[in-house]
Amino acid sequence: MSALNTICDSGSIHHRQVLALDIIKKLEDCGFEEAFLGEGERIYQRAIPDTGINVRVYTSVVGMEARESGRDAIRVCAVYDTRDGDTRGIGSSTRVHRTGDIHAIVDRMHQRMRLVWKDAATGERCTCGAPKFKAKSGNFVCADICWLSDEEKKASQYARKTKSVRGTSRNVWQRSRKWTV
Repeated sequence: MSALNTICDSGSIHHRQVLALDIIKKLEDCGFEEAFLGEGERIYQRAIPDTGINVRVYTSVVGMEARESGRDAIRVCAVYDTRDGDTRGIGSSTRVHRTGDIHAIVDRMHQRMRLVWKDAATGERCTCGAPKFKAKSGNFVCADICWLSDEEKKASQYARKTKSVRGTSRNVWQRSRKWTV
């Protein structure tokens, strides 16, 4: 008797459906629940007790089948619910590419989930109790940005919004501008 071929063929709708079902089953077996955060792919999350941190899995499953290859990968990250009601990413793992054996893909996703859970649950904390995350500068900073007052946080958010709007329109203007000699 021959063994079943479980190498994921992204061109096969049957393989994409089997992969989607295996991903969802593993997530539900691990206690993750679907988070309805918008349209598109299915997102599952599970809270780490008494931390304000959720581990999220962006599954690349739309409806009841995985997306075709080359469009994206499964992503696992940790997000923190800040005191002012926002969410802030505090950690992630490398992407899980959907290549190879279907069961191996699900196992790699599970390994990434466990790694992110462990790192988020045991990570460094600020004196205010919030977790710290690694900023672009390479420094570890408080996820609640506790060193700023509420007024400074609002001013900073406003400045970022206006800067991005100005930067966007300026970039469009520069791209469309014609240089003459």
